[in-house]
Amino acid sequence: MPDKRWLILGVLFLVRFVLGFQFQTVGSVAPFLVNDFGVDYAGIGLLVGLFILPGLVLSVPSGFVAQRLGDKPMVLGGLALMLAGGLVAGLAQDYDAVVAGRVISGAGAALLSVLLTKMLTDWFAGEGLFVAMAVFTIGWPVGIAAGQALQTPLALAASWQAVFLVSAVAGLVAMVAVALVYAPAPSGEGPAGEDGPARLSRRELALVTLTGIAWMFINGGYFVLVSFAPTYLVERGADVEVAAGTVSLMSWVFIVSMPLGGYLATRFGLANQLLFGGLIGTVLVGGLIPFTDWVAVSFLLFGVFFAFCGPVVAALPAQVLKVRNRGPGFGIYYIWYFLGTALLPVAAGALVDGTGTAASAVLFGAGMMLATLVLVIVFRVAQGRGESATA
Repeated sequence: MPDKRWLILGVLFLVRFVLGFQFQTVGSVAPFLVNDFGVDYAGIGLLVGLFILPGLVLSVPSGFVAQRLGDKPMVLGGLALMLAGGLVAGLAQDYDAVVAGRVISGAGAALLSVLLTKMLTDWFAGEGLFVAMAVFTIGWPVGIAAGQALQTPLALAASWQAVFLVSAVAGLVAMVAVALVYAPAPSGEGPAGEDGPARLSRRELALVTLTGIAWMFINGGYFVLVSFAPTYLVERGADVEVAAGTVSLMSWVFIVSMPLGGYLATRFGLANQLLFGGLIGTVLVGGLIPFTDWVAVSFLLFGVFFAFCGPVVAALPAQVLKVRNRGPGFGIYYIWYFLGTALLPVAAGALVDGTGTAASAVLFGAGMMLATLVLVIVFRVAQGRGESATA
Protein backbone atom coordinates (compact mmCIF):
# COMPACT_ATOMS: atom_id res chain seq x y z
CA MET A 1 0.00 0.00 0.00
CA PRO A 2 2.65 2.56 -1.04
CA ASP A 3 0.22 5.41 -1.70
CA LYS A 4 -1.45 4.96 1.67
CA ARG A 5 1.92 4.90 3.43
CA TRP A 6 3.04 8.23 2.04
CA LEU A 7 -0.34 9.84 2.69
CA ILE A 8 -0.09 8.71 6.30
CA LEU A 9 3.45 10.06 6.46
CA GLY A 10 2.02 13.43 5.40
CA VAL A 11 -0.47 13.33 8.27
CA LEU A 12 2.21 12.37 10.80
CA PHE A 13 4.40 15.20 9.46
CA LEU A 14 1.48 17.59 9.95
CA VAL A 15 1.03 16.53 13.57
CA ARG A 16 4.74 16.92 14.26
CA PHE A 17 4.61 20.34 12.57
CA VAL A 18 1.81 21.35 14.97
CA LEU A 19 3.98 20.19 17.89
CA GLY A 20 6.78 22.52 16.82
CA PHE A 21 4.38 25.36 16.04
CA GLN A 22 2.75 25.21 19.48
CA PHE A 23 6.08 24.77 21.27
CA GLN A 24 7.31 28.04 19.71
CA THR A 25 4.35 30.12 20.94
CA VAL A 26 5.95 31.14 24.25
CA GLY A 27 9.22 32.14 22.61
CA SER A 28 7.33 34.27 20.09
CA VAL A 29 5.20 36.14 22.63
CA ALA A 30 7.65 36.27 25.56
CA PRO A 31 8.05 40.09 25.53
CA PHE A 32 4.27 40.51 25.59
CA LEU A 33 3.92 38.18 28.57
CA VAL A 34 6.70 40.00 30.42
CA ASN A 35 5.00 43.33 29.76
CA ASP A 36 1.45 42.25 30.64
CA PHE A 37 2.13 40.06 33.67
CA GLY A 38 5.42 41.42 34.97
CA VAL A 39 7.08 37.98 34.99
CA ASP A 40 10.83 37.65 34.64
CA TYR A 41 12.56 35.52 32.03
CA ALA A 42 12.88 32.66 34.50
CA GLY A 43 9.08 32.58 34.37
CA ILE A 44 9.26 32.48 30.58
CA GLY A 45 11.76 29.64 30.81
CA LEU A 46 9.33 27.76 33.02
CA LEU A 47 6.63 28.07 30.36
CA VAL A 48 9.03 26.69 27.76
CA GLY A 49 10.03 23.78 29.97
CA LEU A 50 6.45 22.90 30.87
CA PHE A 51 5.90 21.80 27.27
CA ILE A 52 8.59 19.14 27.78
CA LEU A 53 8.46 18.11 31.44
CA PRO A 54 5.15 16.13 31.37
CA GLY A 55 6.95 13.66 29.10
CA LEU A 56 9.08 12.53 32.03
CA VAL A 57 5.93 11.20 33.68
CA LEU A 58 3.81 10.18 30.70
CA SER A 59 6.16 8.75 28.08
CA VAL A 60 6.45 5.20 29.43
CA PRO A 61 2.81 4.77 30.58
CA SER A 62 1.52 6.12 27.26
CA GLY A 63 3.15 3.26 25.37
CA PHE A 64 1.44 0.64 27.54
CA VAL A 65 -1.94 2.39 27.51
CA ALA A 66 -1.83 2.75 23.72
CA GLN A 67 -1.43 -1.01 23.40
CA ARG A 68 -4.83 -1.41 25.06
CA LEU A 69 -6.69 1.56 23.61
CA GLY A 70 -4.97 1.80 20.23
CA ASP A 71 -2.57 4.37 18.79
CA LYS A 72 -5.14 6.44 16.91
CA PRO A 73 -7.41 7.16 19.91
CA MET A 74 -4.38 8.09 22.00
CA VAL A 75 -3.07 10.48 19.34
CA LEU A 76 -6.50 12.07 18.99
CA GLY A 77 -6.50 12.44 22.78
CA GLY A 78 -3.06 14.05 22.67
CA LEU A 79 -4.19 16.51 20.01
CA ALA A 80 -7.33 17.25 22.05
CA LEU A 81 -5.08 18.14 24.99
CA MET A 82 -3.01 20.44 22.78
CA LEU A 83 -6.21 22.04 21.48
CA ALA A 84 -7.42 22.52 25.06
CA GLY A 85 -4.06 23.84 26.22
CA GLY A 86 -3.95 26.38 23.41
CA LEU A 87 -7.46 27.54 24.27
CA VAL A 88 -6.70 27.86 27.99
CA ALA A 89 -3.55 29.89 27.30
CA GLY A 90 -5.29 31.95 24.63
CA LEU A 91 -8.11 32.90 26.98
CA ALA A 92 -5.81 33.52 29.95
CA GLN A 93 -6.11 36.66 31.99
CA ASP A 94 -3.14 35.93 34.26
CA TYR A 95 0.19 34.10 34.26
CA ASP A 96 -1.12 31.10 36.20
CA ALA A 97 -3.66 30.38 33.50
CA VAL A 98 -0.93 30.40 30.86
CA VAL A 99 1.00 27.93 33.05
CA ALA A 100 -2.07 25.68 33.19
CA GLY A 101 -2.42 25.85 29.41
CA ARG A 102 1.19 24.87 28.87
CA VAL A 103 0.92 21.90 31.25
CA ILE A 104 -2.14 20.65 29.36
CA SER A 105 -0.40 21.13 26.00
CA GLY A 106 2.74 19.46 27.33
CA ALA A 107 0.75 16.40 28.39
CA GLY A 108 -0.63 16.14 24.87
CA ALA A 109 2.81 16.63 23.36
CA ALA A 110 4.18 13.80 25.50
CA LEU A 111 1.60 11.35 24.17
CA LEU A 112 2.19 12.44 20.60
CA SER A 113 6.00 12.32 20.72
CA VAL A 114 6.01 8.67 21.77
CA LEU A 115 3.17 7.37 19.63
CA LEU A 116 3.89 9.22 16.38
CA THR A 117 7.32 7.61 16.13
CA LYS A 118 5.84 4.21 16.89
CA MET A 119 3.13 4.69 14.24
CA LEU A 120 5.68 5.78 11.66
CA THR A 121 7.79 2.71 12.41
CA ASP A 122 4.75 0.44 12.05
CA TRP A 123 4.13 1.72 8.54
CA PHE A 124 7.72 2.03 7.32
CA ALA A 125 9.69 -0.67 9.17
CA GLY A 126 12.03 -2.04 6.53
CA GLU A 127 11.88 -0.34 3.14
CA GLY A 128 11.68 3.44 3.21
CA LEU A 129 12.22 3.85 6.96
CA PHE A 130 15.20 6.24 6.70
CA VAL A 131 13.46 8.52 4.19
CA ALA A 132 10.22 8.50 6.15
CA MET A 133 12.01 9.15 9.43
CA ALA A 134 13.88 12.07 7.87
CA VAL A 135 10.69 13.70 6.52
CA PHE A 136 8.87 13.04 9.78
CA THR A 137 11.68 14.43 11.95
CA ILE A 138 11.91 17.78 10.16
CA GLY A 139 8.23 18.47 10.89
CA TRP A 140 9.24 19.77 14.33
CA PRO A 141 11.86 22.34 13.16
CA VAL A 142 9.66 23.39 10.24
CA GLY A 143 6.84 24.03 12.72
CA ILE A 144 9.18 26.08 14.91
CA ALA A 145 10.42 28.03 11.88
CA ALA A 146 6.83 28.76 10.83
CA GLY A 147 6.09 29.94 14.35
CA GLN A 148 9.13 32.22 14.35
CA ALA A 149 8.01 33.73 11.04
CA LEU A 150 4.28 34.14 11.76
CA GLN A 151 3.56 34.33 15.48
CA THR A 152 5.26 37.58 16.48
CA PRO A 153 3.69 39.53 13.59
CA LEU A 154 0.32 38.03 14.59
CA ALA A 155 0.85 39.15 18.20
CA LEU A 156 1.70 42.66 17.00
CA ALA A 157 -1.27 42.81 14.65
CA ALA A 158 -3.80 41.26 17.05
CA SER A 159 -2.67 40.08 20.50
CA TRP A 160 -0.47 37.47 22.14
CA GLN A 161 -3.65 35.56 23.00
CA ALA A 162 -4.33 35.18 19.28
CA VAL A 163 -1.05 33.30 18.88
CA PHE A 164 -2.14 30.62 21.36
CA LEU A 165 -5.61 30.45 19.82
CA VAL A 166 -4.18 29.93 16.33
CA SER A 167 -1.98 27.14 17.70
CA ALA A 168 -5.15 25.55 19.10
CA VAL A 169 -6.80 25.76 15.67
CA ALA A 170 -3.72 24.07 14.19
CA GLY A 171 -4.23 21.24 16.67
CA LEU A 172 -7.87 20.94 15.56
CA VAL A 173 -6.82 20.71 11.90
CA ALA A 174 -4.37 17.92 12.78
CA MET A 175 -7.11 16.11 14.74
CA VAL A 176 -9.38 16.13 11.71
CA ALA A 177 -6.57 14.88 9.45
CA VAL A 178 -5.72 12.01 11.79
CA ALA A 179 -9.39 11.07 12.25
CA LEU A 180 -10.05 10.98 8.50
CA VAL A 181 -6.81 9.50 7.16
CA TYR A 182 -4.87 7.46 9.70
CA ALA A 183 -5.38 3.70 9.95
CA PRO A 184 -3.26 1.12 11.77
CA ALA A 185 -0.52 -0.45 9.70
CA PRO A 186 -1.30 -4.00 8.52
CA SER A 187 1.56 -5.29 10.69
CA GLY A 188 1.57 -2.56 13.34
CA GLU A 189 -0.90 -3.50 16.05
CA GLY A 190 -1.37 -7.06 17.18
CA PRO A 191 0.05 -8.80 14.06
CA ALA A 192 -0.21 -12.53 13.59
CA GLY A 193 2.19 -14.34 15.83
CA GLU A 194 2.84 -11.32 18.03
CA ASP A 195 -0.42 -10.88 19.92
CA GLY A 196 -0.30 -10.54 23.66
CA PRO A 197 0.98 -8.02 26.16
CA ALA A 198 4.21 -6.14 25.65
CA ARG A 199 7.17 -7.71 27.35
CA LEU A 200 10.57 -6.27 26.59
CA SER A 201 13.46 -8.69 26.83
CA ARG A 202 16.59 -7.64 28.67
CA ARG A 203 18.33 -7.22 25.33
CA GLU A 204 15.56 -5.01 23.93
CA LEU A 205 15.52 -2.94 27.11
CA ALA A 206 19.30 -2.47 27.06
CA LEU A 207 19.49 -1.61 23.36
CA VAL A 208 16.52 0.76 23.33
CA THR A 209 17.98 2.50 26.37
CA LEU A 210 21.26 2.95 24.53
CA THR A 211 19.47 4.43 21.53
CA GLY A 212 17.38 6.68 23.80
CA ILE A 213 20.47 8.10 25.49
CA ALA A 214 22.09 8.58 22.08
CA TRP A 215 18.97 10.43 20.87
CA MET A 216 19.10 12.56 24.02
CA PHE A 217 22.70 13.58 23.38
CA ILE A 218 22.38 14.24 19.66
CA ASN A 219 19.36 16.48 20.25
CA GLY A 220 21.00 18.04 23.29
CA GLY A 221 24.03 18.98 21.24
CA TYR A 222 21.84 20.60 18.61
CA PHE A 223 19.68 22.48 21.14
CA VAL A 224 22.72 23.79 23.00
CA LEU A 225 24.31 25.07 19.80
CA VAL A 226 21.08 26.74 18.67
CA SER A 227 20.66 28.33 22.10
CA PHE A 228 24.20 29.50 22.90
CA ALA A 229 26.06 29.87 19.59
CA PRO A 230 24.44 33.28 18.86
CA THR A 231 25.67 34.55 22.24
CA TYR A 232 29.14 33.25 21.44
CA LEU A 233 29.18 35.06 18.10
CA VAL A 234 28.09 38.29 19.81
CA GLU A 235 31.02 37.82 22.21
CA ARG A 236 33.25 37.74 19.14
CA GLY A 237 31.86 41.07 17.99
CA ALA A 238 29.02 40.08 15.68
CA ASP A 239 25.80 42.09 15.52
CA VAL A 240 22.91 40.34 17.27
CA GLU A 241 20.88 39.91 14.07
CA VAL A 242 23.92 38.71 12.12
CA ALA A 243 24.73 36.20 14.86
CA ALA A 244 21.20 34.81 14.85
CA GLY A 245 21.16 34.61 11.05
CA THR A 246 24.52 32.84 10.95
CA VAL A 247 23.42 30.17 13.41
CA SER A 248 20.09 29.74 11.62
CA LEU A 249 22.05 28.53 8.57
CA MET A 250 22.63 25.32 10.51
CA SER A 251 18.90 24.75 10.98
CA TRP A 252 17.90 25.60 7.42
CA VAL A 253 20.51 23.37 5.82
CA PHE A 254 19.53 20.64 8.27
CA ILE A 255 15.87 20.91 7.24
CA VAL A 256 16.75 20.78 3.53
CA SER A 257 19.41 18.06 3.77
CA MET A 258 17.79 15.57 6.13
CA PRO A 259 15.49 13.96 3.54
CA LEU A 260 18.53 13.68 1.27
CA GLY A 261 20.35 11.79 4.02
CA GLY A 262 17.42 9.43 4.39
CA TYR A 263 17.29 8.87 0.63
CA LEU A 264 21.01 8.11 0.39
CA ALA A 265 20.80 5.70 3.32
CA THR A 266 17.96 3.82 1.62
CA ARG A 267 18.87 4.04 -2.08
CA PHE A 268 22.55 3.18 -1.79
CA GLY A 269 22.67 1.26 1.48
CA LEU A 270 24.83 3.90 3.15
CA ALA A 271 23.18 3.92 6.57
CA ASN A 272 26.32 3.11 8.56
CA GLN A 273 28.53 5.38 6.48
CA LEU A 274 26.16 8.32 6.95
CA LEU A 275 25.69 7.49 10.62
CA PHE A 276 29.36 7.38 11.57
CA GLY A 277 30.57 9.89 8.99
CA GLY A 278 27.91 12.38 10.02
CA LEU A 279 28.61 12.00 13.74
CA ILE A 280 32.37 12.31 13.26
CA GLY A 281 31.76 15.40 11.12
CA THR A 282 29.58 17.06 13.78
CA VAL A 283 32.21 16.39 16.45
CA LEU A 284 35.05 17.85 14.37
CA VAL A 285 33.15 20.86 13.03
CA GLY A 286 31.49 21.63 16.35
CA GLY A 287 34.80 21.43 18.17
CA LEU A 288 36.46 23.75 15.66
CA ILE A 289 33.83 26.53 15.78
CA PRO A 290 35.51 28.45 18.66
CA PHE A 291 38.87 28.28 16.88
CA THR A 292 38.04 29.29 13.31
CA ASP A 293 37.12 32.47 11.48
CA TRP A 294 35.07 30.45 8.96
CA VAL A 295 32.04 30.56 11.22
CA ALA A 296 29.25 30.58 8.63
CA VAL A 297 30.84 27.68 6.73
CA SER A 298 31.20 25.77 10.00
CA PHE A 299 27.51 26.07 10.79
CA LEU A 300 26.56 25.06 7.27
CA LEU A 301 28.76 21.97 7.48
CA PHE A 302 27.46 21.09 10.92
CA GLY A 303 23.90 21.22 9.57
CA VAL A 304 24.78 18.89 6.68
CA PHE A 305 26.58 16.35 8.88
CA PHE A 306 23.78 16.47 11.45
CA ALA A 307 21.16 15.94 8.74
CA PHE A 308 22.96 12.88 7.40
CA CYS A 309 23.33 11.06 10.71
CA GLY A 310 20.06 12.23 12.31
CA PRO A 311 17.54 9.96 10.54
CA VAL A 312 19.73 6.90 11.05
CA VAL A 313 20.01 7.55 14.80
CA ALA A 314 16.24 8.11 14.96
CA ALA A 315 15.61 4.77 13.23
CA LEU A 316 17.80 2.66 15.54
CA PRO A 317 15.02 1.55 17.95
CA ALA A 318 13.06 0.05 15.06
CA GLN A 319 15.95 -2.34 14.48
CA VAL A 320 15.71 -3.96 17.92
CA LEU A 321 12.08 -3.73 19.12
CA LYS A 322 9.55 -6.46 18.40
CA VAL A 323 6.33 -5.13 16.97
CA ARG A 324 4.27 -5.71 20.12
CA ASN A 325 6.93 -3.94 22.21
CA ARG A 326 7.19 -0.77 20.15
CA GLY A 327 4.77 1.30 22.25
CA PRO A 328 6.49 0.74 25.62
CA GLY A 329 9.89 0.63 23.92
CA PHE A 330 9.47 4.06 22.37
CA GLY A 331 8.18 5.29 25.73
CA ILE A 332 11.51 4.30 27.30
CA TYR A 333 13.35 5.76 24.31
CA TYR A 334 11.63 9.14 24.63
CA ILE A 335 11.95 9.51 28.40
CA TRP A 336 15.67 10.10 27.81
CA TYR A 337 14.85 12.72 25.19
CA PHE A 338 12.55 14.57 27.60
CA LEU A 339 15.14 14.37 30.37
CA GLY A 340 17.93 15.67 28.17
CA THR A 341 15.86 18.44 26.64
CA ALA A 342 14.98 19.66 30.12
CA LEU A 343 18.42 19.40 31.75
CA LEU A 344 21.23 19.62 29.18
CA PRO A 345 20.60 23.27 28.17
CA VAL A 346 20.52 24.12 31.88
CA ALA A 347 23.89 22.44 32.31
CA ALA A 348 25.24 24.37 29.34
CA GLY A 349 24.00 27.63 30.83
CA ALA A 350 25.69 26.83 34.15
CA LEU A 351 28.88 26.12 32.23
CA VAL A 352 28.69 29.53 30.55
CA ASP A 353 28.13 31.19 33.92
CA GLY A 354 31.11 29.35 35.37
CA THR A 355 33.54 30.01 32.51
CA GLY A 356 32.33 33.48 31.54
CA THR A 357 32.12 32.62 27.85
CA ALA A 358 29.55 30.94 25.61
CA ALA A 359 32.41 29.19 23.79
CA SER A 360 32.25 26.60 26.58
CA ALA A 361 28.64 25.82 25.64
CA VAL A 362 29.63 25.37 21.98
CA LEU A 363 32.32 22.89 23.01
CA PHE A 364 29.83 21.22 25.35
CA GLY A 365 27.51 20.74 22.37
CA ALA A 366 30.32 19.16 20.37
CA GLY A 367 31.05 16.93 23.36
CA MET A 368 27.47 15.67 23.29
CA MET A 369 27.88 14.73 19.65
CA LEU A 370 30.99 12.78 20.67
CA ALA A 371 28.98 11.03 23.39
CA THR A 372 26.40 10.10 20.73
CA LEU A 373 29.14 8.61 18.56
CA VAL A 374 30.47 6.49 21.44
CA LEU A 375 26.98 5.25 22.33
CA VAL A 376 26.20 4.33 18.72
CA ILE A 377 29.44 2.34 18.50
CA VAL A 378 28.49 0.49 21.69
CA PHE A 379 25.02 -0.11 20.27
CA ARG A 380 26.32 -1.55 17.01
CA VAL A 381 28.75 -3.85 18.85
CA ALA A 382 26.01 -5.08 21.21
CA GLN A 383 23.57 -5.49 18.34
CA GLY A 384 26.11 -7.54 16.39
CA ARG A 385 26.81 -9.81 19.34
CA GLY A 386 23.12 -10.41 19.89
CA GLU A 387 22.60 -11.34 16.24
CA SER A 388 25.60 -13.67 16.34
CA ALA A 389 24.28 -15.36 19.47
CA THR A 390 20.87 -16.04 17.84
CA ALA A 391 22.21 -17.05 14.44
